[in-house]
Amino acid sequence: MTRLAVQSRLVPGDSLRQKYDNARRYGFDGMELSGPVMIDLAREAVRDGVPVTAMCSGHRGWFIDPDPEQVRACREDVKVLLELGAELGAPLIVVPIYGRTHNLPPHCGTGRTREEDRALWLEGLREVTDHAERVGGSLVVEAINRFENSISVKVADAVGFAREMDSTQVRAMGDVFHMNIEEVDMGASLEAAGDLLGYVHLADSQRLEPGMGHLDWPNVFAGLARMGYDGFASMECHLSGPGEEVLPVAVEFLRRGMAEAASAAGPASVPA
Repeated sequence: MTRLAVQSRLVPGDSLRQKYDNARRYGFDGMELSGPVMIDLAREAVRDGVPVTAMCSGHRGWFIDPDPEQVRACREDVKVLLELGAELGAPLIVVPIYGRTHNLPPHCGTGRTREEDRALWLEGLREVTDHAERVGGSLVVEAINRFENSISVKVADAVGFAREMDSTQVRAMGDVFHMNIEEVDMGASLEAAGDLLGYVHLADSQRLEPGMGHLDWPNVFAGLARMGYDGFASMECHLSGPGEEVLPVAVEFLRRGMAEAASAAGPASVPA
């Protein structure tokens, strides 16, 4: 069955070790690193031996940042994070950019055409993939909705980029908050990713914790159950109340839904 994780920023605690211990006490199987300076967080996790399921960006700049210097900084930071991820046994989540898209007014774009952005993204992804292969790190390419980027929008886009890298160090991921906007059938889209599905993000329809909105959770759980997904699905959301109160409730909601889906699905088969 799918293993549950939660982002570190959501969990009470004065250190990553305290946060991890609290996450396990609330019922999670693991903890994802999330914060503004990921290199510092990853170094803390390495130093203190804190298990990590993934690292959520947290680098300078973006792969297709409007500022070429920020593109360089992004690639530089990502390489460092891949080295730290190799020590932690945790992938780094990457997107082309956040908050710049051709679907919004011109000032929200990058100043390049979509084709130029795509080429720059692939150039950077190739460079960091080569580095990941050298150091033993890994990447997961995330799909985020059309209002936040124009390149990796649907899960199939992320899968396509991972496939184009042709590397065992690169896989794709789906975030159900974004998928709820972009996908016709969230469960089917996850299932179609097959072996390239390496990670999942969880949030309800309005970005609160699962169970607090109107997202079609049975559809998501059914897709994961049908494919026998046993990787991590991590809560990336806002919270409706104090973490120590709402996180255990969210875990119970997710585990109950996943168990029901697994029972209904029967023996799993992973698409080729």
